[in-house]
Amino acid sequence: MCDNYLFIGNPGTGKSTLLNCLVGEHVFDTGVSYGSGLTRDLQQITHQGAVYMDTPGLADRQVRRRAADAITIALRQAGSCKIFFMVRLQYGRVHSEDLATIETVLDSIDMEDIPFSIVVNNVKSRQYAAMSEKGEEFLNVVTLINSSKYTTPYIVFIPTLDSLEEKDNQCIELPSDVDTFLRYEAPSAIVPAGRVNTIPLEQYTRIVDNLREQLEDLRNNNAALRQQMEELMKKPRFVEVLVNVVGMAASAL
Repeated sequence: MCDNYLFIGNPGTGKSTLLNCLVGEHVFDTGVSYGSGLTRDLQQITHQGAVYMDTPGLADRQVRRRAADAITIALRQAGSCKIFFMVRLQYGRVHSEDLATIETVLDSIDMEDIPFSIVVNNVKSRQYAAMSEKGEEFLNVVTLINSSKYTTPYIVFIPTLDSLEEKDNQCIELPSDVDTFLRYEAPSAIVPAGRVNTIPLEQYTRIVDNLREQLEDLRNNNAALRQQMEELMKKPRFVEVLVNVVGMAASAL
């Protein structure tokens, strides 16, 4: 059985462009987003036996309920699926709306320890260089990304690619490490349709606000950040995945 690919993320995170690159041709419409995303409903295509699914974002207030319904439909038909959440990183800051999307969506699934991956897309060159070193700054960002209820060591950083920057409906060959992660290293989840409930949108704004405060505290409180990091490293297989999949040196931990 082929794994299906489900991408969930807010407007401007680059879901559709990334899906086009994975498929190898323009099948999902892309373009510059100013607050409201181009994707308004579930879009999907079958390619070489796998289903690739693009969903609208919960942060888009104009289509939030519609987006939640589209994500629910995708989860209920996903079967064996790689679930990717898109997260933005700008000047070392993680967007609380992106983490709130992860928490809100996973809250709707009546399962424990759902495997999922995080894609940090369009990382500017200086920040990407720091992430590539996989040192202290990398660990700090991994900790910030994992500051919500659900955590994962499966994280990939994708640099800003000049050939895609602010261009519509482009498709290129992804960097080999990114392609390998998305296709082979990212974990799969089997989500029975009956375990997927209606996404609880009434909690979304509250979760965004709580996570914004939490992220700000972690950025300004080194002791709190260090404690959060230490708790992460104690989770089963977290360090193992960081070393063997993400490529971090064990000596840096």
